[in-house]
Amino acid sequence: MDIPSLHHIDLPSGRIVYRTYGSGPPLLLLHGWGGSSRHWLGAFAVLANNHTLYAPDMPGFGESPPKVGSGGLRGLATTVLEFIDALGFESLKLAGHSLGGAIALLVAAHRPQRIRQLALVSFGLPRTPHESVYHSGLSMQLSLTVALWAPWLLAWRPWQTISRPWREMAWTTPPLPSLLAKPMIHQLPDPDLLSIGIADLVAMDALASMEGAASQGDPAVGRALPRATMPTLVLSGRQDPIFPPASATALAAALPGAALALIDACGHVPMAEQPGVCYQHLRAFFSAGE
Repeated sequence: MDIPSLHHIDLPSGRIVYRTYGSGPPLLLLHGWGGSSRHWLGAFAVLANNHTLYAPDMPGFGESPPKVGSGGLRGLATTVLEFIDALGFESLKLAGHSLGGAIALLVAAHRPQRIRQLALVSFGLPRTPHESVYHSGLSMQLSLTVALWAPWLLAWRPWQTISRPWREMAWTTPPLPSLLAKPMIHQLPDPDLLSIGIADLVAMDALASMEGAASQGDPAVGRALPRATMPTLVLSGRQDPIFPPASATALAAALPGAALALIDACGHVPMAEQPGVCYQHLRAFFSAGE
């Protein structure tokens, strides 16, 4: 199928570009750090028969301009809540990948009466108190780096836009895509999907990307867990180097009524590495909520 065309909507925190396709109850898909709505291309072919899919480019990623105000985890969750309100969803289903999973969890905790089902893909919790302290310390260091570099990153924005076609051409030339993806994935996906992923990395705004990375240890995630009481699927790759199985297991155990599914021979991006198995799990989960 063709890639669904782009739409846009103006929110209090800025303009959001998004794709929509299908028919049925709304299902909102949130991409992860360095991604875009194109990370969910397989969903448009598999899940759109029973759902109307909405896949936004988060602020500063894909084709959406950077956010007005903080681009950290809580700020991104606020943008998604604005998006939900602007489109008038009384109830919806929600899925998020990696950073998008953290955003989805915060959104679900703020609107538990409106989120019917929640799927968290390639996301997890620290496995030990020591790991939790480490993540918090790393987040603090990154936040300080963002504060120091913010003026320079803002000054770089016009040049980043101008240079994007040339940087995309360079970064998507083999063998660079496979070398860049190797630390995050277990097996190389389809070359076209790999090129899309690398192009999305090139497109992301430098400041927005650092703000998103710095907020990964936000304590708001822990506070959101008991409030996310809707049926939840935690879906992760067995070889995920970012959130390994023990991390996904800890997340599922901390969520009321959550189910855990692990995908064999899969790293951090199931939608690209094992799309058939990934979307089979998501389709079965969301279909059960009808």
